[in-house]
Amino acid sequence: MSVLENLAGRTTQWVIVDTSYFDSTTHSFMRGDIEIDGSKIERILPPKTSRRTEVLPGHEIVCVPGFINADTGLDQEDWPEYSHELARCGITTAGSFNRDLPDCDGFEGESSVRRLIYVELAESQSGPAGIDRQALERFERAANSRAFDRCTLLPAVVPREIWSALSLITVTSLAERVGRRLCVRLSGTKADAKNYVETRFFSEIGLLSYLHILTAHVTIFELSQLSRRDVIMLRDSSASLVCAPKAMSEPSTGQGCTTPSFRDRAIGLSLGKDSIADLNRHASMLMSSATLMHATENNTQICNALVDALTHSAASALGLNDIGAIAANMKADLCLFDRPPDLYGGYDSLHDSLHFLRLLVSGRPRHVLIDGLPLVVNGVFVGEAAHV
Repeated sequence: MSVLENLAGRTTQWVIVDTSYFDSTTHSFMRGDIEIDGSKIERILPPKTSRRTEVLPGHEIVCVPGFINADTGLDQEDWPEYSHELARCGITTAGSFNRDLPDCDGFEGESSVRRLIYVELAESQSGPAGIDRQALERFERAANSRAFDRCTLLPAVVPREIWSALSLITVTSLAERVGRRLCVRLSGTKADAKNYVETRFFSEIGLLSYLHILTAHVTIFELSQLSRRDVIMLRDSSASLVCAPKAMSEPSTGQGCTTPSFRDRAIGLSLGKDSIADLNRHASMLMSSATLMHATENNTQICNALVDALTHSAASALGLNDIGAIAANMKADLCLFDRPPDLYGGYDSLHDSLHFLRLLVSGRPRHVLIDGLPLVVNGVFVGEAAHV
């Protein structure tokens, strides 16, 4: 794997030859040559047909898209400690909420995973009710600037901290202006949800529905405290969702269910701080459920949905169109696993998403690339290896 070590610290044109890669459109493992130009995948060719000279042999590895953790729950001060662990787990894009615009000096630049920061826009503490105008202006300037490397800012609101419906409309308009999704974090505890209803006389989802904010350009975070009425309103909306992994394994049909349907909508997963170091435990938990252990069409769909929620569906839920899949013109965010002996792949496979999940259960990826550059080589964070 010396080619990966040679690529550290520079961009170039190279190729992973004759590898098995996961095709998100068919949920199948295919064989091919993945040509990479700088930070992007240039094209995918039939196996052993690339003419490039800088080659990474791929017959003993499996390539899957970098994983997306839509909400880590990490504070900015926790980021340096856990960002390396994210990368070692194969998470190449991670999101977190922030109460204000982050400090540019606090980022690790190209030595870190791709960051999504949901900037909570709160109401002014003084003066007339409504979102602080200066905060809106600062966010818009930052969102349109290039000061943040490998970082995307998205406008966010926490309804329980907002008292004016006009404030929600204002932030929604801002999101439309800057071309970013509006991220809404609901109450995460019964006490917060109950207090909201008792003081506002309606639920958070009820207000968002009344204001027609539950649109395709909005992503809802934290679904643990939804009432049945909230679920119905959310099901009737086109909003994207971010939820904990266990919600994906719970039945989404049946009377009395309080879990929104995950069909026909973009969805991402939220893996908290305690879960980051053990991403494969979640896949193991889901695989061990009875619904994933039987070869039925419905259970194949469940496996597909879980894999999508870790990759391209999560990207769609967050309004990102260049990550989450292995295809031409996509960012070269890749996880390279050792190839299992029972992986064959191809269009006729009904279980390739299950093979994908088994890769997670088997352990961490051997190598992790972001923007075509190695961040983890042989399980070791590149920055750490440089200091050994």
